[in-house]
Amino acid sequence: MANYYATIRTNYFSVKDEMAFRELMAKAYGQDTVHLFEQVQDDGSIKFGFGCNGGISGIFEPDDEECDDTAMDRFLDTLQQLVCADDAIIITAVGNEKLCYVIGIATLITSRELQFVDLRPITLELAQHLLGNAKFQTQMNY
Repeated sequence: MANYYATIRTNYFSVKDEMAFRELMAKAYGQDTVHLFEQVQDDGSIKFGFGCNGGISGIFEPDDEECDDTAMDRFLDTLQQLVCADDAIIITAVGNEKLCYVIGIATLITSRELQFVDLRPITLELAQHLLGNAKFQTQMNY
């Protein structure tokens, strides 16, 4: 059995409260260090991004005795509260387990909605369209 390796990276986005965002990211943990990126805009404002090798597990609270199932939900919920109303956080995650499973997913976060997108069904639908064959199917994991 092989190991699964992932990489996560976001776009640059604006937040309502820079200090609260920095506090959130200081609590974020995963399989590797979660890196915070900053991009200074022409008007002096800062847009943020983050990424890591491996998956993000969520946020760690000092009162937690161990990682629990709500850690990621708390992380995403807090990101949703912090993102500016006119912006979106797009967390792109790609991973593989040898050459058997190659996965691409995205988590889209706005101040009003949270959605998950899997690359496989989208590309299958596009292939069906390009081929003019709505019944086209193919194996994408081995």
